[in-house]
Amino acid sequence: MTVVLILSTAVVTGAALHGGSPSAVVSVCPGAKAAPASSASSGVTTAPTVRAGALPAPLVAQPVRLQLLPVFRQWASICAVPVALVEATCWWESGWQQDVVSVTGAVGVCQIEPAAAQTVRGLLEDDTLDPRSSSDNIEISSAYLRWLLDETGGRQDLALAGYYQGLTSVREHGILPVSRPYVTGITALLDDYSWS
Repeated sequence: MTVVLILSTAVVTGAALHGGSPSAVVSVCPGAKAAPASSASSGVTTAPTVRAGALPAPLVAQPVRLQLLPVFRQWASICAVPVALVEATCWWESGWQQDVVSVTGAVGVCQIEPAAAQTVRGLLEDDTLDPRSSSDNIEISSAYLRWLLDETGGRQDLALAGYYQGLTSVREHGILPVSRPYVTGITALLDDYSWS
């Protein structure tokens, strides 16, 4: 459950993430900076009504986690990513638990690596993005999925593999055997549940 490269409101080249200068900055989610904070991050405690069977039972049983639904919708919409893809990916990553930390230090709902988040904050000159904030965590993930979809010609399988193993690795080696359960697991979640 590791996100190798995370991007928020812009995309930079791989060289920039490895200490080089970015050759270009391309807007991924142009409305992200102007987007209002969602009600889920403003302290509202009422969970949305969810149709029985629409989401995994362990999620429906957790009203605190259901408060993330409007946050997923907000950032997926701003980044023009199918909201179900962001929701299913982050369910696979953490079960929508913000307090989860992986053995590699990935944090939050969408399992953002601290080093990648710090690099992106520097490249974007945005010290406010904090993967420990559920909204920022979901924003980063949504923007990254948008970029991966663009970079893979809209191929969801390659975008998901890129989220897990890194896009450079996908380009060089295809979907690695270690990534296949990740890709098929999220695809099954998309097929099995209605999400948003």
